[in-house]
Amino acid sequence: MWTVTPFASSAITLMISTLADAFKIHRALFLSGMIVLSTSFISIFLLPDISRSSHTQREATVSLHCLDNITRLSVCSSVYENHNSFSFSVLQKCSNNETLDQVTETQRDNINCMVNCSYPQNMNLISLNFTENFPLPSGLIFNISAERSTFNICDDGNCTIITDTNTAPMLSEFSNFTCEEKYHATCFYHCGADDSRDEKDVTLSDVIHTPEFWLIFILLVLLYGGNSTTTTMADTVCFSILGQARHRYGRQRMWGSVGWGLVGTVSGALVDHYSKGSAHINYSSALIISGVFLTLNFIVSLQIPFSFSKREKLKAKNVGKIICTSKMMIFMLTVIVIGLTMGTLWTFLFIIVEDVAVTWNPDFPNMKLLQGLMLGAQCFLGEVPFLFLSSYTIKKLGQIPTFALSMAVFSLRLLLYSCVTNPWFFLPVDLLHGLSFGLFYPNMMSYASFMTPKGAQATMQGIVKSVFIGGVSSGAMVGGLLVKVVGGSRAYFCLGLFNGMFTLFFIVVQFIIYKLNSRQCQDQGEYTFPEDEIIQNGTDKGPYDCDAEQQ
Repeated sequence: MWTVTPFASSAITLMISTLADAFKIHRALFLSGMIVLSTSFISIFLLPDISRSSHTQREATVSLHCLDNITRLSVCSSVYENHNSFSFSVLQKCSNNETLDQVTETQRDNINCMVNCSYPQNMNLISLNFTENFPLPSGLIFNISAERSTFNICDDGNCTIITDTNTAPMLSEFSNFTCEEKYHATCFYHCGADDSRDEKDVTLSDVIHTPEFWLIFILLVLLYGGNSTTTTMADTVCFSILGQARHRYGRQRMWGSVGWGLVGTVSGALVDHYSKGSAHINYSSALIISGVFLTLNFIVSLQIPFSFSKREKLKAKNVGKIICTSKMMIFMLTVIVIGLTMGTLWTFLFIIVEDVAVTWNPDFPNMKLLQGLMLGAQCFLGEVPFLFLSSYTIKKLGQIPTFALSMAVFSLRLLLYSCVTNPWFFLPVDLLHGLSFGLFYPNMMSYASFMTPKGAQATMQGIVKSVFIGGVSSGAMVGGLLVKVVGGSRAYFCLGLFNGMFTLFFIVVQFIIYKLNSRQCQDQGEYTFPEDEIIQNGTDKGPYDCDAEQQ
């Protein structure tokens, strides 16, 4: 899900942003994306629980085997395929002995299972409905016709074998089966956790054959596609309103972080409060909060002015020329690297925190408190202040030096994470989130706006955002491989060194580009840079001032 969803989101963003510039329908796509986002997000809360609702139907052959002192009932798939098997993944494999070991009754790891078979060609047969509550790994307790009896059960390839024990009545007493005769049946089966206990392992093949899996998958794609469309259009109109003051974008983006931190904290606390004493999490408060805020968001968004000149036509040639310039290629590479870094941080930071905490104190009691404080420190003490200050930093230092500064801090942050041995020391390191991501993201969007040809505002925003999302997805995969091979802290150490080396590479390349442009200016007095022509005029004509470029 988390691999496909971001890439699907990137594809949707590219398509929608291009359509917006081509047909000047930014407002329509902005509001449509918001409706899709809101509908899919709220629908996820309303989906039924897989463990409570999934009953997988299979064609089966049911037969009764009558031995001297034991009776066995076999429920086998008509087609031998793993995904068609009636054997539950939680069961032990059948032994070669005719008599299975006596069931060991324990109260741990109880799981509720159900097998319900109907026999359309044999109406005189009683429909068996077995509801099992069994202690793993050696046995099952069946409820049959409201009478409790103890049976053994095991996995025999594509069959589930139910066997009498000495303390149980014969299986033949509960049906009109004839021994050794096979009956074709349609059976439903389901295996899930006891309401009072934690859910046990469920295989991927079990999950992907449930309609709930595909529903939530589709809703997540729509959710991220709608969210990406909405934010891309919002950023586009934001830069349109800001005009030449694009460096102030961080002050607008800051309010997104404020909302994220405040509403996330409040809704999380309410969900915890209303879920106390319940076996399942109660998301009603989050559903109400999200519904209210999304509705208000839509109403306010109707008032946002969209002013895009229809004279400014989208020209794919101009976009292609900009992307192929040295400035833009090094910028795109930088976006990928930082996206990869953020993907690794977002995916694995808490896992590494837990590893360090357990190593420091195996009974560390404040894990969730520490993780909550880390999120608060990143948001309110790091991201929000530096999003606000990013306008001053970008204006004072310039966009290229700001990129170099934020990347250097990313490198330092990763290296410090790798050195932490006391889990509480993660908190001061988290303050660097502001100097790293809090500076980089608004500068990234501002630079994308600066490099945009006329008529391609949404397209360029969509391209840059898609590249960033692709980097984040790659970071989750690359980070996972690193963590698996060298461990969490060492993975961050390696990534920190990589970021440091890339920062040096970025500075050297930018210095070379600057020197080459400066030399051409000195030789020709007034030199025309291809990308600057396209940015300023949207055409291939017209000089650009060298003094302004050097400044």
